Amino acid sequence: MSANIFNTAVTAEIKKVSQVAEYLWNKGWAERNGGNISLNLTGLMDYSLKDAAKCRYVNVDSYPKELAEKIFFVSGTGERLRDLSDPKEAACIIQFDKEVNGYFIIWGGEKAGFRPTSELISHIKIHLSMEKANNSYRAVLHTHPIEMICMSHNSDYTKDEDLFNNAIWSMLPEVRAFVPRGISLTPYAIPGSEKLADLTVEALKNRDVVLWMKHGALSAGRDISEAFDFVDVANKGCQILMKCLASGFTPAGMTKSEMQELVEVFNL
Repeated sequence: MSANIFNTAVTAEIKKVSQVAEYLWNKGWAERNGGNISLNLTGLMDYSLKDAAKCRYVNVDSYPKELAEKIFFVSGTGERLRDLSDPKEAACIIQFDKEVNGYFIIWGGEKAGFRPTSELISHIKIHLSMEKANNSYRAVLHTHPIEMICMSHNSDYTKDEDLFNNAIWSMLPEVRAFVPRGISLTPYAIPGSEKLADLTVEALKNRDVVLWMKHGALSAGRDISEAFDFVDVANKGCQILMKCLASGFTPAGMTKSEMQELVEVFNL
């Protein structure tokens, strides 16, 4: 890692990315090139556009002008998350120019033909929304949690978002406590599309996890470990529910009064 780019804070955040990528691979949530990760590094690293001008430049069309000079770490399109053990091979750091006509790849992306994730627009719009919300969220994770995706195909539960969340919350106190705002059921949209980006930005205003129906899940957090925890805990609720259903019975789950008690005790 180049000393003129990285400091202790940035190095620590990228190390967490490598750790989380390994978790995702071991869970079977990141098959082949499934999933992607991004970090908003703006303000965490000092890098001038004068230095960036020496780097590879990529043109973009119609990106938000608020991106001027902002810096992001993003995994690459077609890259396997398991390869983030060596981030400079499977990811890059980009900095947008002042006019937002494009961005410079200021680190990583060393493979021939490397490009950032095809869902870059979704990540970028989410990061901008997080900045406006002033919630200190810097990390965005998209992955393919098996049980959550399975549940997105179950019309008995997905016909109503409140029904879905109450079922998942009721499986385990930790789900109610650590995914307090619940899961958004976002209609299917083409991966990487601006429509999907806009749906996701809107969903994250009220929910901790966005379930892209029949596709995967997305979350945001103060760092990538927190974003992972949201999905991991939410998926545990789906996993318990599915195991009960597969065993031939509908789980009783916690009652509404029991869940309300959790809300009051933990100030959810």
